[in-house]
Amino acid sequence: MSGDRPTVRAFGAKPHVDRNPLEGSNRRAYQGGFNCELVPASEPQGAPRNRPGPDKIRLALAALLLLDFVVAVVMLVTDKNLQTNFGAQKAYYSHWYGVLAMALVDVVGATVVLVFSFPSSADGTPGLLRRHVGLVALAWSLLAVLAMVGIVESYSQVGFPSMTEFEKYLFGTSAYPGALSYIPWLYDFLLACYLLTAVVAVIVVWRSRSKAAG
Repeated sequence: MSGDRPTVRAFGAKPHVDRNPLEGSNRRAYQGGFNCELVPASEPQGAPRNRPGPDKIRLALAALLLLDFVVAVVMLVTDKNLQTNFGAQKAYYSHWYGVLAMALVDVVGATVVLVFSFPSSADGTPGLLRRHVGLVALAWSLLAVLAMVGIVESYSQVGFPSMTEFEKYLFGTSAYPGALSYIPWLYDFLLACYLLTAVVAVIVVWRSRSKAAG
């Protein structure tokens, strides 16, 4: 005997087996050889998925439409000339209802754009509207601008002797002589808000078409 000591194993003990550390869900057998490839384990069911965040440009568009709504409501409440046609009739004059309609379109548009700003909220909505929501907002804001500028053609309906005098009332920064209570600069501010809304809507349309083309 060369001094080798015999291996002693207790009765009933299980033999030691070297386990392959690559054994399990992260092992893919390589046929015909001894190499193996590590692959990531499959994602467990129910794990949260990373969803894209809200579209900040669309959020800005929704905020501007909401601002348009707020300014229009302030005008409806404070402008006595708009309510009574400069005191010529009882409330409410037809132009007042026109501004009311504009305010309602603004708040509905702001809500729709806000919904489409979040991918999770937009799921299940018509794809055509989702893709062209910026174009609809652009068309509406431009229509509002044209209406606010074109209203000067109705100067005779509201008792002004000329279009120039009506323009002074609408776009002036100080109160028009003889007019009832109103905020002189509010009409200019609402017009500027609609113009800014149109600019942001152009950006939304451009981005949507860029993503579609890419």
